[in-house]
Amino acid sequence: MLTLTGGEWSRRRIEVTEREVTRYTPQTARKAIFDIIDVEGKSFLDPFSGSGVMVFEALSRRAERATAIDVSRTACKTIRRNMDRLDPSMKLDILCGDFRRMLPLLAARGERFDFVFADPPFDRNYMPPFLKSLLENRSILNRGSLIIVETSEEESLFAGREEMGFLKMKDRRNYANVVFTFLVMTDEVPR
Repeated sequence: MLTLTGGEWSRRRIEVTEREVTRYTPQTARKAIFDIIDVEGKSFLDPFSGSGVMVFEALSRRAERATAIDVSRTACKTIRRNMDRLDPSMKLDILCGDFRRMLPLLAARGERFDFVFADPPFDRNYMPPFLKSLLENRSILNRGSLIIVETSEEESLFAGREEMGFLKMKDRRNYANVVFTFLVMTDEVPR
């Protein structure tokens, strides 16, 4: 079980997914992230959702709506059970599938997000294809959207650079052996 760190459902516990590839953002790191960002009235996307802890943290802090994506049917069922336990009427869309299929689906539906939290399994090299898919489906990003990427300390996303393709690093924080890189889209987006 994981404990939510703030908002309406503070200290409520949610079920976890028992998969070996699922790694949860540490509680202290989750609290720190949501102390930095203000999600109230905003939209939140988690394309590697696991148990849904990050979307529940966002919705607990009054995000207007959230979308959880996970490739695992087991994870999607866990997210649904957690939603039913917390508030079945919450504005949460659960998509079960690979981000490479789900991001184009969101774009086709005209969905847009203020925050994207990407925390793929470490050591699986998902970040380059995720960022490529995000670029190809950038219509899902609102102007000024913040993309937060969680990586291991060994995976250096920007390797000392301030920009990478269409993304610019706004901030970088280390918590509990993980690195959070805060990104914004640059004005010059490659076509």
